Amino acid sequence: MTKKADVHKCPDCGCIISVMKGGEGDLKCCDKRMMVVTPDEAKKLSFGLARPGTP
Repeated sequence: MTKKADVHKCPDCGCIISVMKGGEGDLKCCDKRMMVVTPDEAKKLSFGLARPGTP
């Protein structure tokens, strides 16, 4: 089950997603279950990401 505002990461490719609306089931990427990361880990992962609207 996913909860709103959870952050998940793929163990294979490193894809990161943030849950906007929770629901039943598990998130999968590369045919594997995505791992939930802690808020501190999520901050570290998102630090270097590009922000929409920035040059």
